[in-house]
Amino acid sequence: MALTELLNLAMETHNMYEASDEDIFTAVMDAKKVREMNTEGDEVSNDLAVPAELGPTCKEALQASLLLQEFISDMDSPFACNLEVMLCSFGHRTRVLSMQGMENSKITDYFTRE
Repeated sequence: MALTELLNLAMETHNMYEASDEDIFTAVMDAKKVREMNTEGDEVSNDLAVPAELGPTCKEALQASLLLQEFISDMDSPFACNLEVMLCSFGHRTRVLSMQGMENSKITDYFTRE
């Protein structure tokens, strides 16, 4: 098989448009059956009950960013400079997003009247 055949997505695109309403209906119904089989009454099966591994927290990501910034601070390569810029913008963007999620409050919200 030639490289151009591998990179040519025309056949895949063509096959996508040949899907009939019956094919789509069958695929949806199969997915629905699988979902129903995975649930036992009101309980979710053990395969779905396992929580996904959580990613790093915002604090951990910022700590990693600062650690990388310290590591590359002595390097003078263009890559190190670009990485430093990206890490700084990541830190700024993360802090901006956390501040945008805050709600305005007044100091009187924290005290009750007697």
